[in-house]
Amino acid sequence: MKAVEIKIHNFRSICDASITLAEYGILVGVNNAGKTTVIDAIRAFYGKGVKFDKSRDFPHKGAEDNESWVEIEFKPSAEEIGTLKDEYRSENDTFRVRSYLSSDQKDKEGKERSGPYAYVNGELSEERFYGFKNVGQGKFGEIIYIPAVSKIDEHTKLTGPSALRDLVNTVLSRVMEESGAYQALSESFSEFEGAIKTESTAEGYSLQSIETDISEELSDWGAGFRLNISPVGVDDIIKGLVNHEIIDQSMDKAQPISAYGQGFQRSVIYTLIRVAARYGPKKKSPKKKEFSPELTWILFEEPEAFLHPTQVSSLNSDLRSLSESLGSQVLLSTHNPQFATHSIRNITAICRLQREDCRTRSYQVSSDELDRVLTVNQQDAQAWQAAGIPIDQDDLQTDMEAVKYALWLDQKRSSAFFAEKVLLVEGPTETALLTYMFDHGLLPDCKGVFVLDTIGKYNIHRFMRLFQSFGIRHYVLYDFDNGRHAPIDQTIQAASNEFTGGIDTFPEDLERFIGIAPAGRPHRKPQHVMLQVAQNGIDLNPLAAKINALVSQ
Repeated sequence: MKAVEIKIHNFRSICDASITLAEYGILVGVNNAGKTTVIDAIRAFYGKGVKFDKSRDFPHKGAEDNESWVEIEFKPSAEEIGTLKDEYRSENDTFRVRSYLSSDQKDKEGKERSGPYAYVNGELSEERFYGFKNVGQGKFGEIIYIPAVSKIDEHTKLTGPSALRDLVNTVLSRVMEESGAYQALSESFSEFEGAIKTESTAEGYSLQSIETDISEELSDWGAGFRLNISPVGVDDIIKGLVNHEIIDQSMDKAQPISAYGQGFQRSVIYTLIRVAARYGPKKKSPKKKEFSPELTWILFEEPEAFLHPTQVSSLNSDLRSLSESLGSQVLLSTHNPQFATHSIRNITAICRLQREDCRTRSYQVSSDELDRVLTVNQQDAQAWQAAGIPIDQDDLQTDMEAVKYALWLDQKRSSAFFAEKVLLVEGPTETALLTYMFDHGLLPDCKGVFVLDTIGKYNIHRFMRLFQSFGIRHYVLYDFDNGRHAPIDQTIQAASNEFTGGIDTFPEDLERFIGIAPAGRPHRKPQHVMLQVAQNGIDLNPLAAKINALVSQ
């Protein structure tokens, strides 16, 4: 089973949000945008670690009613859907459940609605899902939550719930069911019980004497007393007999895990969870009537924490592979653009959260919306060709539009998903110069602005349209070239949308605007401009004024 959509109503900064869920979902956005709120809403749905407190969790602004709920749509496997009650099944072989966190509505017993209510024939039922009062009934699978900051002990302790304890318990309990060694141990305990109760100390004290003395005191009540020594069970073995250690292979000795850095400790946490998923319960027989789907949903906050770039890349690949396995799913929140670097068709898995006037909004591009963006871009290319601009035949294919986005949304450009504002410029010359100006305090209004190289003005409109779908506020600055490329200028203007903060141009080009001659060859433009700035004391204040004014809109 997989979760395919979540709706959140009146939970913290979210008044209403609908998020499409992928096997490997990514939550992005600036700090305090609402990423943790989405993850906590899921935890509240499952009743795991988040208990709704209206004074804390109800929105302080923007709510239009007094209800708080989280609604999730699930898609069971073909095998699992056959055991789901017919009334809960949708036309798409999914089922949707709303878990009330707070409500003024009453149930059939006259009590405030709480817990899960399913949809029946497209309408929300008045009865709890499968009649249960809480979600701990195995109908939604399990979630594993890894916070941004957590202690290794929380995941490796054996005296209470932890990833390691669950893993050991899963395997050991199965082993002990058919273990000859455990059967022999149980029989030995029976013999041990009979012997140890009669053995006594030098003073004549024994367990049997305790039984006798207490029984004599209770005899007037017609009662007796007995001490039993039970065989060691799974819990006893795990709590009292199992321990773990980390072996430093270079020294061939055990080391406390506290001797290792946070990056290693976090890797251990993830490794335990990944291995635990591999050792999960065996699939149930399809003949079984009970609906008990398999889903291990990992909610991972900032998985990049304490990891080097190469480790982040490896973790990204591992998580993606895990999410593609049957009954597994991953949703992570991140500030690392490496996780947001997708093939264009997978970009629908990214949900960008944005805080607007104390309220969180969610932005995603759907498959249909992505197709529309690619199609409109193609229409622009055809219009350019009709206007006499040379266009390669490959560039007139919709698939080429997808290829271009996939190439351009590399790790660096994906930083746009995490920026408050994005300034779209033509190329590396502008990014280098603006970085220099920012470092020298010339762009005080550009805090939080990411400068994105669009690889030429021919591509500016493509980023504008994609950023519209993700709610990314952007600004445009490019060379007007004295109007020599009118069809392209018109396309950029036409691509302006509600998230376009402003469009400005250099009348001719950047070089002439700052008072230097153009480079002899186009590919030398970046180093040519930066050398002139470094050696000739170019006055950059007019350029700074232009940029500050643009991004302040």
